[in-house]
Amino acid sequence: MIRTRYGRTLGLAALALAVQAGAAAAQQLPPASQVVEKYVQAIGGRAAAERFQARHVVAEMSMPAMGMTMSMESWMARPNRSFSKMEMSGMAITSGFDGTTAWVNSPMSGPKILDGAEFKQALDNANFDNNVDFTKVFPTMETIGERTVAGAACWNVRMVSANGTEVQNCFDKTSGLLIGSIAKQHSQMGEVTADIVMSEYKEFDGLKLPTRMTMTMGPQQVVTTIKSVSHAPVADSVFALPPEIKALQH
Repeated sequence: MIRTRYGRTLGLAALALAVQAGAAAAQQLPPASQVVEKYVQAIGGRAAAERFQARHVVAEMSMPAMGMTMSMESWMARPNRSFSKMEMSGMAITSGFDGTTAWVNSPMSGPKILDGAEFKQALDNANFDNNVDFTKVFPTMETIGERTVAGAACWNVRMVSANGTEVQNCFDKTSGLLIGSIAKQHSQMGEVTADIVMSEYKEFDGLKLPTRMTMTMGPQQVVTTIKSVSHAPVADSVFALPPEIKALQH
């Protein structure tokens, strides 16, 4: 009986220590707001992030396993207008959001106006502050743990946008920079999970941006390499709906 009580006492003590250790570990997680603020400062500060009204990016996208390479250009303007064009072997895929209508046009499926989950995803992606000042895009944020991305320890922050889009962004513990992101992507082929690694940050007009992004979706890997970034004004005509999309509205 003495051994039983002694063993039970030790068991309860061990349980109490485990609970306390777990609580202590949870308390050590920094608030999401603190992690995001460190990121904003790491890329140049809030003033640098907010002073631009437009952005033009020239990039190259490759799928190493398939031996495919595409050129890509994207334009964005505050608050939430976007247009992008990908070209390969004479074929072009275009997509955009004019502040109201989200659309895509590809040789495979033709012109299409997005709705449902695809529209919500396009709306979030078109937000000019997306991946710059997360507090303006994601009203819900919480640090949920630690993760290792490309050999670097990072704070994993769960973020939920006003549209309900959820993403887990991981910020390097040392530099504060965003180095990893996991999110569900909606497309005509259904929902897939995209795991993105950001690296090779460079400064453009006082703002640090990643110039290499490696996205893994199932067996496929897509590598995006940024060639140039400009913050010069972009004409409104760039974001105008193309005739083939306008035709779908009638």
